[in-house]
Amino acid sequence: MKILNTYQDFNFTITETIKLCGNYLSLFASPLLIIVISGLILWIWELNQPFRKLQLIPIFLQDLKELPIILLFIVLSAKAYAYIESYYILPFFKAAEPLQMWEVVLTTPLWIRVVIAILLKDFIAYYYHWVMHYNKVLWRAHKWHHMQEQMYWLKGNKNSLLAKFIAKWDLIGFAILGVPLNVTLLFTIAYSFFTFFVHSNVQWQPWMKYLEWIFVTPRYHLVHHSSHPELQQKNLGDVFTFCDRIFGTYVHPKTFNIEQEKFGLNKAEPLTVRTILGI
Repeated sequence: MKILNTYQDFNFTITETIKLCGNYLSLFASPLLIIVISGLILWIWELNQPFRKLQLIPIFLQDLKELPIILLFIVLSAKAYAYIESYYILPFFKAAEPLQMWEVVLTTPLWIRVVIAILLKDFIAYYYHWVMHYNKVLWRAHKWHHMQEQMYWLKGNKNSLLAKFIAKWDLIGFAILGVPLNVTLLFTIAYSFFTFFVHSNVQWQPWMKYLEWIFVTPRYHLVHHSSHPELQQKNLGDVFTFCDRIFGTYVHPKTFNIEQEKFGLNKAEPLTVRTILGI
């Protein structure tokens, strides 16, 4: 009987361990699926209309080695943000719901709240991006992203662990304004693709100049990834170009020759564990 109980306990432990591992592995499935689908679309575009001729295979194979780290950082930062939001941020605003003014906000049509949340996200992202370039401590969190000398779609998600955690907070407006989770997830998926797009190696098209009045485009964002330090503090916009125009960090891509521009840091630095962690 004792042997039977021991066997049952062991079997239960194995089952629970497999279940727990399955739950954690499922956390990686969504970001990996987004990366694969975005990559297929943008890689086809890059191959047909490349901005620059790149040796993509060796670059991709090198980045593939770092992909598990990126996926791990995505999951860890998302879990940390979700914990803090659920236990500290949302309860505070939940307590404010009975207030008449806040009740009016939460009963506003959903599409208006979504638009406000997106604009708020863009402003927060612009602000912390600006701070990362002017604060020596936070620059360490952002440096890995600027070490990329060859730009193509996968480079858009290469950020340190600290940078990914900071970036999660620009979505706080969705939670505060009571935007449903499914709508927030839909926006997050679209935004993930957009991030890959603005870092892609696609040829600039004439119709993109109309987009640049509102949205960030690949050539617009490439200015920011120039190896010139003064240009790395320009075109900081995340989704829209509004903040750059309002706060004086806008540079028109036509003011210099992007095709001959170098990307990355103006002085090569070795990749270290501290740089990857952002500390």
